[in-house]
Amino acid sequence: MLRKKILPNLIVILIVSTILAFLPSTTQAQESLGNNKKGHTSEIKKTVASSNKRSNDLWARIRNGFSLASMRGQEVSHNENRFARHQKYIDQIVERSRRYLFHIVEEVERRGMPMEVALIPIIESAFDPLAHSPKQASGLWQIIPSTGKAFGLEQNWWHDERRDVVAATRAALDYLQRLYKMFGDWKLTLAAYNCGEGIVKRYIDENYKEKEPINFRDLQLPTETKNHVAKIFAIKNIIANPENFGIKLKPLPNRPYFEQVEINQQIDVKLAAELADVTENEFTALNPAYHRPVIKIDDVPRKLLLPVNKAKTFVDNLENYDKSLVSWRIYRVKEAETIEGLSNRYAIDVAELAEINGIAENGIVRKGQILLVPRSKKREGEKNYLAQNNERDKYNTYSPLN
Repeated sequence: MLRKKILPNLIVILIVSTILAFLPSTTQAQESLGNNKKGHTSEIKKTVASSNKRSNDLWARIRNGFSLASMRGQEVSHNENRFARHQKYIDQIVERSRRYLFHIVEEVERRGMPMEVALIPIIESAFDPLAHSPKQASGLWQIIPSTGKAFGLEQNWWHDERRDVVAATRAALDYLQRLYKMFGDWKLTLAAYNCGEGIVKRYIDENYKEKEPINFRDLQLPTETKNHVAKIFAIKNIIANPENFGIKLKPLPNRPYFEQVEINQQIDVKLAAELADVTENEFTALNPAYHRPVIKIDDVPRKLLLPVNKAKTFVDNLENYDKSLVSWRIYRVKEAETIEGLSNRYAIDVAELAEINGIAENGIVRKGQILLVPRSKKREGEKNYLAQNNERDKYNTYSPLN
């Protein structure tokens, strides 16, 4: 009898032991699946990003990053048709984007944002870094002065970071992330980027009760704002399936276009372009934040963007350049002076002098106003600084600004 009792017990123990031996691996598998369901987005996006970076097709990388639910309707269809009828306009946008889009895609991807966000500059500025709106919005992302100030963008007579490719992209994405945190919906976020969070919030408060789901399509937003969002989805649809619209997208390489080079000395824009062996137009397209023909440096170094294959050329040429880097000086206007008189004195065309200083040719020049004028050729051997004539400088001597 004892043997009969022991045998079943041994069998039970063996079965239980076998089950227990498998439990740790089973639990691990369940935890792994659980983690996937919870959506460890950063890990997934890193894998996707790594895969995307191996491809040489930036458009493929962008398509892989699209994640927003589709948006259909009359506004979207209208804008699809409008874009599809203008292949030359699409070509122009693509050509401009060649300088900037890789950097924007990198930043959008790094932050784990939907890739649709990278298309905003197409609608805002057609990738024209010098774009300026009647509402004082400026740059690729069309940032208004108050938003620029709120996100730490420098804006002064010399330099406007709303047009700086790197700084403005950082600020725009910071702003979009703040808007998304506020509204929890990307369509509302895109709308708020266009018309402001205050307007969107007011429309929500007026039309929706607390906790009631918000339908973007039913929200009575300004027509311009709704159309703005529709344009983004229209261009997304075209990029996702260009053949469906009879559009050909010129290829864009999935690699950096520019590198950042730090400079500690003030330098003429024209000379910087020459030292980098690029045209002045190309230099300005990559460094559109500089308003004046000279890059002024105070206490903090400036960063220039240069084509990847020209960065070392610039550094090498700058190190070996032994002449003055600056051909301009700051002049404080005296009483009863005119642009025409100054142009004669400094041998510079009236129109050029006016454009350089951002004033009208027949504009009023106020006493004490600061202008840029050419430096005297007799002082070419001086140290490389931008010279200033200030109120203490009664004898037109030169003193460094930095």
